[in-house]
Amino acid sequence: MKVRCLIVDDEPLARKLIISHSSKIEGLELVGECADAIEASNFLRTHPVDLIFLDVQMPEIDGLRFVGTLKNPPAIIFTTAFRDFAPEAFELDVIDYLLKPISFERLLKAVNKFFDRRMNSIARVVDADSVEASIYVKADRKMHKIAFDDIVYVESMDEYVKVHLKGRVLVTRENISALDEKLSTHAFVRIHRSFIVSTKHVSSVSSDGVEVGGKLLPFGRAYKLSALAALGVRSK
Repeated sequence: MKVRCLIVDDEPLARKLIISHSSKIEGLELVGECADAIEASNFLRTHPVDLIFLDVQMPEIDGLRFVGTLKNPPAIIFTTAFRDFAPEAFELDVIDYLLKPISFERLLKAVNKFFDRRMNSIARVVDADSVEASIYVKADRKMHKIAFDDIVYVESMDEYVKVHLKGRVLVTRENISALDEKLSTHAFVRIHRSFIVSTKHVSSVSSDGVEVGGKLLPFGRAYKLSALAALGVRSK
């Protein structure tokens, strides 16, 4: 299946260069190009997208804030002329951060990172004869079938991920963004680059974070607004 790509950049020449580079990479399909975040937001409502090449400095809404408005954002590769935003960009768990002018080799490296992450993503299994949904997570050299209802929260520890279950913890090498992609449609919310929580297990919400499983987990700055909205809490 082709990877559906969207280019969002207010510079026509920058969009043209990415179109040229991406056309040389097998497996990518350009489904649209937008000049700003507002146009991109409208596009995403009606078009499925797997990967966005996203500029940072744009009129009205910059790329960083735009990602924060998306409940379940596609994979992001930032494309920008400014180095200063890199720390904040990686807080959003993006695939890569490319500095303009972007060479073909550098873009190819970023796209390969995306493909690697996609290949390592876990498979979700839904039993057609049951309302219970589950995922398989690889740990201890075997695949563990876990019901969504048993997952309290997920915690990234850089080199590995802890899946906190009712009564036990499963440690896996799976990527937290891959887990987020599979869990986001099953009452789970990304509240921080390092935390995904089950809304069913959230006992309280404050301005600082959420309490789940008896532990207070903080909001990440880039995730706070979308997380509060997903939890049905108005931000002040």
